Amino acid sequence: MPIRLFSDKSRPVHMGPFPAERLERVAKVPEGTKVPQMKALSFDRPAHPESIVNAMGEYQTMLDVIRDGLVNPAEAEIPTDPTERANHIKAFGYFHDATMIGICRLPQVARLDMPVKNPHIQRLAHDLNTRQTKTLASGIDMIMADLKDSIAKPLGPIDDHTHAIVFLMENPRAPRKDEPGSDWIMDAQDHRACLLGSEVANVIASYIRLLGFPARAHSASAGEVDINRLAGGAGLGLGEGGELVLPPFGPPGWFLGGGPPGGFFPFPPPGPPTK
Repeated sequence: MPIRLFSDKSRPVHMGPFPAERLERVAKVPEGTKVPQMKALSFDRPAHPESIVNAMGEYQTMLDVIRDGLVNPAEAEIPTDPTERANHIKAFGYFHDATMIGICRLPQVARLDMPVKNPHIQRLAHDLNTRQTKTLASGIDMIMADLKDSIAKPLGPIDDHTHAIVFLMENPRAPRKDEPGSDWIMDAQDHRACLLGSEVANVIASYIRLLGFPARAHSASAGEVDINRLAGGAGLGLGEGGELVLPPFGPPGWFLGGGPPGGFFPFPPPGPPTK
């Protein structure tokens, strides 16, 4: 896990906590750095019912259900400068605790022929229609109504989406098997990053729709795009030894799951490469 050696107290929010602007930019991906194809992430651990991943799957399914929604028919006034637009979105993403954010055009190669589908969405739909909510928490009725509406609305194509925001979530140190109480949280790093990334992606996508532009969040468990290839296009990952790594940090402690993992918005990338 990277160690932060300098204060970011006076650092512009849209630049994020790491000085990535100091890294050299290139016009194309170096040879021998082919980004591996994304693999769908499963939240099922039937052989380990004590695993926290099983419980995380319930929340991930709800996030995968509400990753799209209605677009405000009235477009909001937004900056004409594409760099300012990108900085605005990045600042909002960092406010929601994303570790790194990249923006890129959506290439055809990143569009999946077969979308990744969360297998538990149908079960959630059945539960929403047959199960009585047993809580008096404020706003729960509105949340349940939104879930029902989202499930009932079929997802259309994303042919009109041209750009992507990619959210990268930093993982803490992985637990060791010899640590007391580690049994139920073992091998959950990818799922943790997917869940957190999906939360950020959903919030940003919803915000963009409120501005009057179409947006959809994508995760490692549900989506129409290859997150790995988008990460490569956004400058957040390179292929190395069949893995997706983030120079100069490398693969330990990093997972590009969530996303889109980002939503789509009609803004150009923040600027051309410097070399």
